This record gives sequence, structure tokens and C-alpha cells, in this order.
Amino acid sequence: MDIQSSLKKLPSVEAVLENDRLREFITPLSRRGVIRIIRENIDHHRKLILRGDGSPAGKNDLFARIVEDTVRSLEEVSDLRQKRVINATGVILHTNLGRALMGEEACAAVREAASGYVDLEMDMSSGQRVNRMRRVIRLLTLLTGAEDALVVNNNAAAVFLAVNTYARKGRVAISRGELVEIGGSFRLPEILSAAAGEVLEIGTTNRTHLEDYARALDEGASLLLKVHTSNYRVVGFTNQVSLKELVELGKSRQVPVIYDQGSGIIYPYASAGIEGEEDIQSLLETGVDMLSFSADKVLGSAQAGILLGGSTPIARLRSNHLSRVLRVDKLSLAALEQVLIHYWRGEFDRLPVWRMMTADIDSLRIRAEHLADRLRSGLGKEGKISVVAGEGSIGGGSFPINPLPSMLIRINLSAGMAEKLSLLLRRSKPAILVRIKGDSLYLDLRTVDEDDVKLIQDGLEEGLRILLGGSDLNG
Repeated sequence: MDIQSSLKKLPSVEAVLENDRLREFITPLSRRGVIRIIRENIDHHRKLILRGDGSPAGKNDLFARIVEDTVRSLEEVSDLRQKRVINATGVILHTNLGRALMGEEACAAVREAASGYVDLEMDMSSGQRVNRMRRVIRLLTLLTGAEDALVVNNNAAAVFLAVNTYARKGRVAISRGELVEIGGSFRLPEILSAAAGEVLEIGTTNRTHLEDYARALDEGASLLLKVHTSNYRVVGFTNQVSLKELVELGKSRQVPVIYDQGSGIIYPYASAGIEGEEDIQSLLETGVDMLSFSADKVLGSAQAGILLGGSTPIARLRSNHLSRVLRVDKLSLAALEQVLIHYWRGEFDRLPVWRMMTADIDSLRIRAEHLADRLRSGLGKEGKISVVAGEGSIGGGSFPINPLPSMLIRINLSAGMAEKLSLLLRRSKPAILVRIKGDSLYLDLRTVDEDDVKLIQDGLEEGLRILLGGSDLNG
């Protein structure tokens, strides 16, 4: 059959729209979108015909295929929302999965703020309008020793606001070794270029000296910026200027210094054996003018960017009209307020990130062995499921050179099956995310809630039944 004859069998949009199976999807607001999806599916089959990839022989068959494709597309659109994922990768702050988990009290605070009116910007005693950030400012300054604080919608926004405030018509100086690329291929040089009059890149990738910053000041730098290198470290023949040295230089020349710390470490994790990163309180003691970090990383809250520092520089940031553009909403503030209350009360066990980071290796081994036994029993197999030593990570650019020792469940599979099983697990409800190396699948229970262990077992059993047709792992 020639191409022109096949093309003539394509139905009209109106014919598909009138099909009874589509009736339930059509509402006053969805009709326009339904028509668009019908056109997309007709165009798809038109392209198949033009490519010679084959099409149903009869006109009715082609119509039925397009209706079926359209119904499937409409069902997908009707369920376009975030789906729950069980994270068995051992990466605590998994950016692709939403970073920090929040505890029950923080989630309850968000629900309360979302479902009812709250005293966001009103003082109930005077009836006057007040700063929506008043509570988090008080908590942050008491916890860290900072004079003042400001919260915006994420840490990139915090850096942008600070640079724009102090170098909009001036120059910001930064080491070439700190010109990082952040998630989604966004690069710091481009962000800084949009915020400042000019970006002065100083030093080299591996070596930057104090005199490089001094020369930048001679060239008219109005702000010195230091950035935590997050997901990487430059090692070997290197040199970098410490924050303390940079602060002393800035003060001697009356030029502010901002440090993008990134992770937001208030709890002294070094006391728990997790070393390599300074906490916020220690960094502020250097006298840095401003310090920024994410609320949804190690701090363990919802997405926000936090700026801490002296009262004068923070007040200047607050007066920048961009602070209104970057303002944080009531839901993020509700979560942050509750999380900071946990820190103030010493209720660290109420913070899921803290629990995951500080979980001891013995408890992880017991949990892993228990699930491994259940998997062997449920699947009727021996020898292919084992518990092995491994490593997890904090993730999100936090403690990049400090892996967390862990105990992993390893499932050895025949060639090519690990990827197929991983795909089935990602498609299960809830989705289950695991690690793969070679022909083995690994699960790290550090990031798995106890209530989800049975769901992992069910997902693995179902996935293996599909792959193996009911045979065991040794088959």
C-alpha cells in the first residue's frame, strides 16, 4: 500500500474527539488540551507512515490505535503529579529526589500553614503588619550567633541577591577554582554576570593566592566572593585562601566578603565522627560579612536560601527590591521554623537527615541482614543475596570527600538483568531507586524508613517474578 493511501486513512481530529472513550476526559478547561493531544497522536502516526515504519492495514484499525494512544496520553496527564520514591541508594540529600526529608512535626507545620490562615505577617497583639521572617531570624541568630538573617527562595538566589546588592554596578572577585557548575548545568559565572557589573576571575584553577584578591581590590572589586566547591576537590599542587585571610583583607580595605557555604551545617557533626566541613557558627566567628547556605541540605528543611551576617550588610540586602522578588513563601517558612525549633530544643532525632547521617554501622548491618533473610525466604533462594560492606554519601554537595561507611544488600543477577530489574523497580508503586554495579543490584537501607522495608521486599519479588517467569535467581 502506497504512502498516500495510508495517509488518507488518518482520522480527523473531530472524529477522534467524538469517540465515547474520550468523553470522561473532556471538561470546560481540558477541551483545548484534549484536542492538542489528539493532534499530537495523529501527527505521530503520520510521521510513522511517512518513514515507512508500517501502519495498520485498515482504516478502522488506525482509528482504534490513535484513540488508544490518546486515551493513554490523557490518563498520564490526569496523573501528572509528583510520585513517592523509596530511596535505597544511600544518598541522603539526593537532589533528583527532593533533597532533605522533613520530620513529622515539620510536615504538620506545613499542612497547618497550607490548609488555614496563619499569622504570617501580622502581630496578633497589635494587629499591625510585621516581618514574615521575624521568627526564623530570631531562631537563626540565637542558634548561630549572627547579628541578622534573611531568607530567600534558594541558595543561588541568596548569592545573586548579595552580589547584586554590592556589585550591581561594580565588580565581584572570585577564584577561578571556585567557579562551580551547579545542578541542571547552571554555571556560577553566568549567574554572577547577571548579578554584577563585572566578574573578576582571579588566580588559576588549582592555585589562588591572597595577592590575587588584593590585585582585584586594586582593580576596583566591590565584593569578594568565596564559594564552597561542593561536589569536588582540587588536590595536588594547590593553594587556596582561607576564609579568615580573606575576611582580614576585606576589612583592611573596607570591602565586604561573602562566603557561599552551601550545606548549612549547624549541628557539630565532627562530634559524631563526620568531619571535613566547618559548621556555620565557626565560620561566622571569622567575621565574614555574609554567609549563605541552603535550608534543604544538611539543615534538613524545605527549599530556601539563608543569609547570615552583620546587621548592616543584611539590612542592605533586605532593602534591595530583588529581595521581594526572591521572597520565601509561608510553607517554606513554616517548615524552617519547626526545624529550627528542633535544633533549639536539641531534638536532633526529630530530623530525618540527622538520623540518616548518624546511623551507626551495626544498626545498618542488622537491618540489612534482616531484609536479606526475608528476601531469601520470600524468593526461595540461597547464595545470590548477600550483605556486604560499602559506602553511602550525604549528597547535595555536602561533605563531598567524606563517604559514609554502610552495609549494603547485594543481589547478584545474570547478565543484563540488573538494569532490567532496576527499571521495573522504578516503575513500581511506590517507585524504588537502587544502585547498580555490573550485574549486581545494591540496596543501602540508610535512606530507607523501617516502614518501607516490606514495600522493597514486595517490589523485588514482583520484579524478579516478571523477569524470571517464576524461576529463582539460580535458574
